[in-house]
Amino acid sequence: MINHYTYFQHKNLEEIRKKYHKEDMKKVKKFSGKRALVVEDYFINQEVTQDILELMGVDVEVAENGREALELYQNEKYDLIFMDIQMPEMDGYETTRKIRRSENEGHHVPIIALTANAISGDKEKCLEAGMDDYISKPIEVEKIEEILKKYLPE
Repeated sequence: MINHYTYFQHKNLEEIRKKYHKEDMKKVKKFSGKRALVVEDYFINQEVTQDILELMGVDVEVAENGREALELYQNEKYDLIFMDIQMPEMDGYETTRKIRRSENEGHHVPIIALTANAISGDKEKCLEAGMDDYISKPIEVEKIEEILKKYLPE
């Protein structure tokens, strides 16, 4: 069953694809060579986030939960991680804390919270868990581009 949120995300994805396929791809591909891990359990959100990042030139891997994300993080190098908060098996807070504990000195991967909850205090809770920034859903191109510019220097 498709709910209103799913429908909006799907329509958003179609619009993103149309818009970016028509624009100057040189501009869009400016983050080429960068790698991101998207940790998200909901398929539509995975697809939207992955498509936006790939259209901007970012190589993307997707993990469906925190445990899978930790395994990928231990075996791969990422320039940025987009982390959903509410997931089965291990939530985004716990996953972030474990990643932070395992980081080597001098190596810090920015972790960006992805959450449907834009409640007061939510951003602070994400930052306390070790996340660097926060995006509320639905995912929008401009929000992702702003994050990439901020955390992935050219």
